[in-house]
Amino acid sequence: MKTLYLHIGTPKTGTTSIQNFCMDNQKQLEEKGFCFPIFDYPFRNIGKYCNAHFLLTRYWDENGQREYEREEALALDGIGKVLQLFEKYDNIILSDERIWNIGLTEDVNVWQRVKEHIMSKGITVKVIVYLRRQDDFLYSWWNQHIKSNNHTYAALSWEELITELPYIQLDYEHVLKQIASYVGKDNICVRIFDKNAFLKNSADGSILADFLNVLNLPYTDEYTVSNPERNPGLTKNNVEIKRLLNNLPNLDKTSDKFFYQRLVEQSKNNTEDRKTSMFSKEEQAAFLARYKDGNARVAKEYLGLDDLFEYSYHAEKKWTRNNEEFPEDIIKLFGSTTLYLLQEVNRLQKELDEQNRHINNLRYKLRHPAKTIVRKIKKDKND
Repeated sequence: MKTLYLHIGTPKTGTTSIQNFCMDNQKQLEEKGFCFPIFDYPFRNIGKYCNAHFLLTRYWDENGQREYEREEALALDGIGKVLQLFEKYDNIILSDERIWNIGLTEDVNVWQRVKEHIMSKGITVKVIVYLRRQDDFLYSWWNQHIKSNNHTYAALSWEELITELPYIQLDYEHVLKQIASYVGKDNICVRIFDKNAFLKNSADGSILADFLNVLNLPYTDEYTVSNPERNPGLTKNNVEIKRLLNNLPNLDKTSDKFFYQRLVEQSKNNTEDRKTSMFSKEEQAAFLARYKDGNARVAKEYLGLDDLFEYSYHAEKKWTRNNEEFPEDIIKLFGSTTLYLLQEVNRLQKELDEQNRHINNLRYKLRHPAKTIVRKIKKDKND
């Protein structure tokens, strides 16, 4: 039986770790009959390990008009390459967390493409999705957009976010029902993004072992587990500072990266941040109440559990911008930025001084060639 394993996130559930693992262990997986292909598509701001991105990519021309024909051609090209790989492999793994949020939109229906061009060939599609408690998911998604500043939501305040709730899909039951209408409920593998859930499949509580468990593969020492550069989040104060900086009219990519790096350093090892939540206890309860019943049904239908998550309020209080540490964090950013720039000026000044000494030495040699030759002869004799 030919099987396509389509890993669709959700976002902020260890997707990059899984993709890096599959890419680092392509040979080991192939020995077990699983192919994790890498396609040579020049997608902007998309890593090559997001190997399912051809299914949902969007293109605009220089006038801002969608190029639907180009999108469809690229999707069919990618699907064609996958079908060719199935001539050699029984199992193929594709992954892109963006499929969860936009795979069912009117202009990009990933599942229709999958059903029409892959399932119609007799290939089984197994969907793998990790679910995170909705409030945690929402905050992590917002934090990511603010710090990366690569989307229109990069300046959205928390209050605006929870009011608008843009394209983020938080009604897990609703989305899973729609996906099931294409691939079948039995072909959806729901996992809980929580270390306690992972511990059932690995002593170290690894999401990698949990993912391999979905593929019915044991997690052994034969696999390479690299330590890719982490994508650290910002504390609540620092994410708010970054959000305000994102509004600067002349902020280019270099400057944006500079501020982000300063704020990451400032956010490291800040355990105090865990004591606050973007929700008050009452707000969190009201927010999660929208999804509790659906979560319980998902847990029962897909996992045989009473519920997906534990709903306790773990913070001490709600975060607000008028907290005592916020002015201090602004001052720290100003200080660290100033120190960094001063150090850079000193470093560049030393390089300039060294270059000037070298240039002056060359000028002297050009003006006094005879003296230069005599000095060279004396030096050679002494040596």
